[in-house]
Amino acid sequence: MTSRPSPSSVALTGIGARLPAGADRQDLRGPTAVWEALRNGVPATSRYPEARWKSMVGRLHSQDRAEEPWPVAHLDLPEHGSLDMGAFGLPAGEGAHLSPTQGLILQVVVEAVADAGLAPSALAGPETGLYVGTASPDEALHTFTDHAQPRLVDIAAGGAGMLATPVSRAFDTQGPLTSFDTSCSASAYALDAARRDIRSGRVEAAIVIGANTAANPVITRAFVEGGVLAGDGLCRPFDVDAHGYVRGEAVVAVVLRRFESARAGADRVYALIEHTAVGADGRSAGTGMPRSSAQAALLERAYAEARVPLSSVGYVLAHGTGTTAGDRAETQALAKAFGRSTEQPLAVGSVKGLWGHSEAASGLTSVIAAALSLHHATVPRTTGHTRAPGRVEQQGLRVPTRAGALPGSHVGVSSFGFSGALAHAILRRAPKRKRFSTGQQSPASSGAAVVALAEHTPERLHALAGIWARAVERDQPCPGQVADHAARRRDHPTRARAAITATTTPEITSALQALAERRPHPNLSGPVEPSHQPRVVWVFGGHGTAFPEMGRDLYLTDGLFAHFVDQARAALEVHGPDLWHPVKQPAVGLAATHQATWVMQTAMARTLQERWGLYPDAVVGHSLGETAAAHTAGILSLTEAARLVSTRSRLLHQVAHRGGMVAARVHAHTARDLARRHRVEVACHNGPTHYVFAGSHDDLVGLVEELDHLAAAPKRLPGAPPAHSRLVAPLMQDLTYELRGRIRPGAGHIDFVSTVEAERLQGSALTAQYWGRQLRRPVRLEQALLSAARSSPTLVVEVSPRPVLGPAMTDTRARHHLEMRVTAASDPANEVGGLAGAAASAYIRGLPVQWPSQPHPPLDLPLARWTEAPVAASWFERLQTMEGSDQDQAVLDVVHEHVADLAAVDVGQHDRERPLPELGLNSLHLLQLRARLLGSLPGNPQELPEHEPTIRSIATALLTLVVAPL
Repeated sequence: MTSRPSPSSVALTGIGARLPAGADRQDLRGPTAVWEALRNGVPATSRYPEARWKSMVGRLHSQDRAEEPWPVAHLDLPEHGSLDMGAFGLPAGEGAHLSPTQGLILQVVVEAVADAGLAPSALAGPETGLYVGTASPDEALHTFTDHAQPRLVDIAAGGAGMLATPVSRAFDTQGPLTSFDTSCSASAYALDAARRDIRSGRVEAAIVIGANTAANPVITRAFVEGGVLAGDGLCRPFDVDAHGYVRGEAVVAVVLRRFESARAGADRVYALIEHTAVGADGRSAGTGMPRSSAQAALLERAYAEARVPLSSVGYVLAHGTGTTAGDRAETQALAKAFGRSTEQPLAVGSVKGLWGHSEAASGLTSVIAAALSLHHATVPRTTGHTRAPGRVEQQGLRVPTRAGALPGSHVGVSSFGFSGALAHAILRRAPKRKRFSTGQQSPASSGAAVVALAEHTPERLHALAGIWARAVERDQPCPGQVADHAARRRDHPTRARAAITATTTPEITSALQALAERRPHPNLSGPVEPSHQPRVVWVFGGHGTAFPEMGRDLYLTDGLFAHFVDQARAALEVHGPDLWHPVKQPAVGLAATHQATWVMQTAMARTLQERWGLYPDAVVGHSLGETAAAHTAGILSLTEAARLVSTRSRLLHQVAHRGGMVAARVHAHTARDLARRHRVEVACHNGPTHYVFAGSHDDLVGLVEELDHLAAAPKRLPGAPPAHSRLVAPLMQDLTYELRGRIRPGAGHIDFVSTVEAERLQGSALTAQYWGRQLRRPVRLEQALLSAARSSPTLVVEVSPRPVLGPAMTDTRARHHLEMRVTAASDPANEVGGLAGAAASAYIRGLPVQWPSQPHPPLDLPLARWTEAPVAASWFERLQTMEGSDQDQAVLDVVHEHVADLAAVDVGQHDRERPLPELGLNSLHLLQLRARLLGSLPGNPQELPEHEPTIRSIATALLTLVVAPL
């Protein structure tokens, strides 16, 4: 045997369970509750609740009706068709046809998948299989009893082969959908098939389900008559007082994945399924009579095939029913196969004293118990067992009566069917996973974390935030783990979205609490109900977007950003001395500031693209920002853009002493008049009232005085050159000359909207001559935004070290009534969170985001809260308070509502004359529709009067059935 698991080993990564808890106690749910029950060892066997027993006893022959309810380990079974299907993304009406077992299976599988930390959509497709072990005919006997009148739609709830069909529909699994009935070993056979399919590569993931109910007393009567049940309700496995078992109800599920995939995804692995083997009793003494030699042969073959030394097995969870014959045969088989001594006995246990014999589900229930024992490195006590017969100790076996450390690396699980079908599973302890620090984001240079949350309704989103807030506050996981779980281990519907950007766990907790309480929070974006994806425009600012120490925090904490900064700086060094480094050298002077701004913008854009997968539909550059915009659009290479910004900044530096720039809030005609009177020029038209003037220092003095008089909030731009004015006209020829032949603009792959021409330009137009004109011509940002935003909803993101254009762009949106949102990819007060904030803004508006993260283990989150479908008065009852046209309209609305629930498309009032097949309804949908409509009518009518397959025609036909009873 190898010391390490094979990459093809099968990992058990998720557990879902609904197991008995005992009289007047809520059913056990999830692995935590299951393990607590195993540790405490309190029997969950009791007797049928009085109300349930009364509904059962009438089905018994008069001679079999006991005075008191029989013993059982029972579940709180839901009412038929009571499940709210909205939680599973299925039409609400489908819940009316689910059996109680189907409803529990659906819930338990959802819980197992959540425990595994898998997004439900990850299971869609042919690489996920469903494997069910079941042997109970309870629901089939209920649906198809004599004189019943089931409809075709009821068949889906009446057969064992249909138990997992709702799961397949909910998760869109398209791999094997298989049911096994080998009586008590059925779920172990299902596990064997799932393991083999994963090992062979047939599927990547498997959901194995075990289900058993004991609702039909006629079946239990046969066991009572056979004398195998414990009349006192106490099951005592391997005990001197063993006298039979108690029937048990259970629904359990596990998620299996290839170990290599689970390890790569940092999944929680409870245990590895090392091997499974199945066989049969063959010609035993009789049906249902165990044959120890066959059991021993199966055990020996299983460990030989697995190449697992028997000495490595520290514990076996046996079938252990508590019957004299069964326990004796099983201990004989274990003794023969393992050959342990009295000095080093093999620990042998059973869960049937705890939860009863859950028959078809018992094998998988024991597998879950074994996996949890491995996970916690503990052998729990065997509930119901006090003292073993002397032969057990002599056989080199011991039955634990108290919890202890788990010896060895493997645990065996046996499951033997009344049918003679035998099964054994070998589980192995999973390798220890890497531990992650808590509280503070690790310095693994990934910037701020984004916790992206989505739900189907705003109400569910707020509730989810409250659940997460409590779990994060309790466990204090690192921000990366919270972000990873939110992004990778959940689905992201677009009905309601919110996102949190944070670098510490307390920030996440605080923002989650705010979301739960519907309060704003500085780290919280949203919630938003995005209707569709907006067009994305990135705007790169010009002079004035730099600030001291810009890039320092990002460079030190974000390795990807630092990599792109170094790339851009290296491209600049070819054209001149190194003027700036975010940590080592501040930007001094105009040339250094402009080059540093370009480096920041380029690195920010590349980081948004490479880490978050965010790409704009169009780019707009403001003066200096057009260089970064052209590079981001793919028009200029990094080398060409570096040459351009180096040459441009050097030339502007030569004239910076001659003048400057002043920003002010004035209207267009006032701006033109002021420019003419003071011999300056309008350098930038940023928004409806946002203008920038350029000119000589002397001329700007008079301009500022008049702007002050006009209360136009004039502001000198520190260090700004007199760009886009006549003072830079001599530089146009120099810039064009130095760039000619040295830049070769390409077509680009993103729309480039010029602030020189205020329209989209082909990449090939950005020649040396263009950049010469661009230095002199005014910046027309408002008009460029109008061109970029077009008539569609738009998200505008300013990509600059310090966002300065937001007010102007917001005014442009208001003046022109644009459906446009403005945000920024930076925040000087929280530089590390800026880029993450841009990702959060994109996410909440329905844009696809690539989630970067180091894989982390899943969070430990509370189980889902399940709600029953709301019970409302039937539509027929509502009609009794109406008459005339109101009644006609109500019937039409009822038909429309049910068709819309079943249809594959949105159904509006204009669709009431369309044939139903055009709305995506097939023949089974039509049968479901008929059952829903007729089910509320008195007299149990079976057919609708003749009608066309349209909503209006069906309503007219239905009305004829309604009028007479009313």
